[in-house]
Amino acid sequence: MKICLIKPSIVVPAHNLTTMFTPPLGLAYIAGSLRGAGHDVVVVDALGESLDTRHEARNDCFLYGLSPEETLGRIPADTDIIGVSIGFSFEWPFCRDLINAIREKFPKALIIGGGEHVTAVPQQSLEDSGMDIGVLGEGEETATVVANAYRNGNFDPALIDGIAYKSADGKAVVNERRARQRNLDAIPLPAWDLVPLENYLERGMGFGVNRGRSMPLLGSRGCPYQCTFCSNPSMWTTRWIARDADLLLDEMQHYQDTYGIQNFDFYDLTAIVKKSWIVDFCNKIEERGMTFTWQLPSGTRSEAIDEEVSELLHRSGCRNLSYSPESGSKGVLQRIKKKISTDSVIASIASATRQKMYVKSNIIFGFPGETLKEVLESYVFIARMAIAGAYDIAIWAFSPYPGSELFNQIAEEKGLVLDDAYYDSLRSYADTSRTLSYSEHFSDKTLKKLRWIGTALFYGTAWLVRPTRPFKMVWNIMHDHQETRSEMALSNVLRRNRLKTYPTGTEDGA
Repeated sequence: MKICLIKPSIVVPAHNLTTMFTPPLGLAYIAGSLRGAGHDVVVVDALGESLDTRHEARNDCFLYGLSPEETLGRIPADTDIIGVSIGFSFEWPFCRDLINAIREKFPKALIIGGGEHVTAVPQQSLEDSGMDIGVLGEGEETATVVANAYRNGNFDPALIDGIAYKSADGKAVVNERRARQRNLDAIPLPAWDLVPLENYLERGMGFGVNRGRSMPLLGSRGCPYQCTFCSNPSMWTTRWIARDADLLLDEMQHYQDTYGIQNFDFYDLTAIVKKSWIVDFCNKIEERGMTFTWQLPSGTRSEAIDEEVSELLHRSGCRNLSYSPESGSKGVLQRIKKKISTDSVIASIASATRQKMYVKSNIIFGFPGETLKEVLESYVFIARMAIAGAYDIAIWAFSPYPGSELFNQIAEEKGLVLDDAYYDSLRSYADTSRTLSYSEHFSDKTLKKLRWIGTALFYGTAWLVRPTRPFKMVWNIMHDHQETRSEMALSNVLRRNRLKTYPTGTEDGA
């Protein structure tokens, strides 16, 4: 079959500090599996093909990458199957409109959608768009089964596990989930040759701090924890599966040899779960004499990162870590099922800092039921993290994200309407100009102030204890050099401000 896979352009609120221009790792994995099954695959990475272009979008947002019209123009006319990757639910209205435009232009093509949003709300994803099939959860095997059946003429969606499909009356039917792949090394490698990878590499773009030509990577999938605000249990289940360290390093060596990679960004949900695995991985990097930097930018657990592991991490090239304790209040941690010890987090941050690694911490304010007393407890924890040596902090506003336990709870209690206004409200987690409170104890305005106070408390404490840091930050930014996440965020803002903005629908910036 002729298959076209699409990574849509990304929607970014105008006031966001962070903008992640990342190679489409998930889509590259799907492309590799489909090509391995004998299909003719084309990838349209609408972001990667036009990284320096942005268009006006709705609700004080920008669209980065190709315009919708340009994206449609990249789809081969003889395509049999069109797959669209849909990540953040905040972007669903744009993706829905793009899918509907694809349906209008390609009325006979089989349109498949996948990603966390489709997995979380498959019924709406199908019934509100021109999508025929929604792939649920891990997608490589399921997408291949769908494509093979369509090619072989025995396509019956009712018989395929791991999908939702549109019945004859237009209603969505959700099938049983497909079992997770237990051997991650059996999955074909990402088809990076189908992606405009060099556009990202030459700019040092990725999920982490710019440390040169950066390649995204997965060392594991899944997370064994069940935090109530997270959609992981819906998307990946709670089974944590790690790859074979030697085969992972073989892949990394291949990327170094082929693409001149200098840095690896691990996209794992929770990369460090078993101490034995990370110790083995770090030791084997040294044994092979491999040289590169690597980062854990998406967050990891701190329990296994003690003095021994911190030393190994740094020696093997790890330079940036993100921790996600989420709160310093025992009451909040208990309610959101975040099984951590704040004292252990502090000890781990101190250990990593002594090894000259740069730690960022993620905190969330505004959980349902959260009180001012609990926020004050988090403030104490924030100051302790700053003293321990953490370099950066992000204080997000809680949003009930589709697929999470808290989303289901709030939807049932308050009757959330999944309309465009709701999806736009999800930007609140990162866009301080649109902070929305789900705690009955705070107004939107109060929660916004609490976030700013927490951020000021962290950096004020960190810079008081280590007064050279702000000067080093300014020097790094002036010399186009990055070591920390705050430097990365400020550099992103400066870069974005230099871009020309085109009205949506024009092709001037292609």
